[in-house]
Amino acid sequence: MPLVPAPPVAPRGYSAVELARAAGVSTGTIKHWFAEGLMDKPAFHGRRTTYGREHLVRALAIKKLREHNLLLPEIKRKLAEIPLEELAKEVLPPELAESAAPGAGERADAAELGRAWRRVELMPGLELHVRADAGAVVHRMAVEIREKYGCEREEGRQTR
Repeated sequence: MPLVPAPPVAPRGYSAVELARAAGVSTGTIKHWFAEGLMDKPAFHGRRTTYGREHLVRALAIKKLREHNLLLPEIKRKLAEIPLEELAKEVLPPELAESAAPGAGERADAAELGRAWRRVELMPGLELHVRADAGAVVHRMAVEIREKYGCEREEGRQTR
């Protein structure tokens, strides 16, 4: 069974609140990461300041590295070494990672990205739900679970 696709990319920028929500952190955390030089600041336009896809990718990558107990100076070094496209492959769902370097201002709708789920049908009556903004590893795990336990397996060959 194919995975349900994520929402389409919308041609507008994230607000600070939308960026924080999509990354799963507070706006204060985003501001701190800017202050520490982990992300480049966008052009300031007051309340109309927008953040692009690069900001989302970097925020998700920073969050993921923080979850592995890396300190901010270590994270800053890692981010400097890894191209944006590679980061996107690790932190965005596969269909969103394909276009990791869109033009200025292009981005996914943050509110929808944060709420979007992908459905993996294992068999009739049994589904696995994966948040669309989960990392590539999580999406690969869902596919592996489907392959191991899904309805394509012969009943007699299933292991317990």
